[in-house]
Amino acid sequence: MENTKKVLIIEDEMLIAKDLSYLLEDMGYKNIGIANNGDKALELFCDNHVDLVLCDININGDKDGIETVQAILQYKKTPIIYISAFSDNKTVQRAIATAPSSFLTKPYNERSVQIAIDLAFANFEQKALHLEENEIYQKLTQREREIIALIAEGKTSAEIAEQLFISPTTAAKHRNNILAKTGCNNTSEVIKLIYT
Repeated sequence: MENTKKVLIIEDEMLIAKDLSYLLEDMGYKNIGIANNGDKALELFCDNHVDLVLCDININGDKDGIETVQAILQYKKTPIIYISAFSDNKTVQRAIATAPSSFLTKPYNERSVQIAIDLAFANFEQKALHLEENEIYQKLTQREREIIALIAEGKTSAEIAEQLFISPTTAAKHRNNILAKTGCNNTSEVIKLIYT
């Protein structure tokens, strides 16, 4: 099936990961792999076409699930569903900062997984549609769009330059071009106009 959505599972409890994998296959999705840590997740994500990421917040390794998602999103914007038994406010706020498309609390069942997936795709498509219709966003070049997205994530000009392999001077020039094109006084105004 050509249109089968491909899902990456990031979960360090193998029984839960396998259960999710079987559930997804029963629902008509294809599991492209299971990663139990951030490094394996990035490797699988970069080596495969991924339509959706299901990620446990607490995983093995140096990066937790939230840090892993931040790294994944630098490669490609993808719908993210966090899975966690822990839903304390601090964790939820860290997760929200990465703009996930949905959230799934353990224990879950087939119905709650399907609802989370449907919601994730709908939210992700709505966000993309919003940007396509946004006049300010349409004025920006692809590079300027990348830069304003990184600014919205809280990155400095130096961090943006390093991530995009450009000089800090070039990053600053793009920032000034964004302000000139949008008529805004600062990038916070641009972010509000584009993302709210």
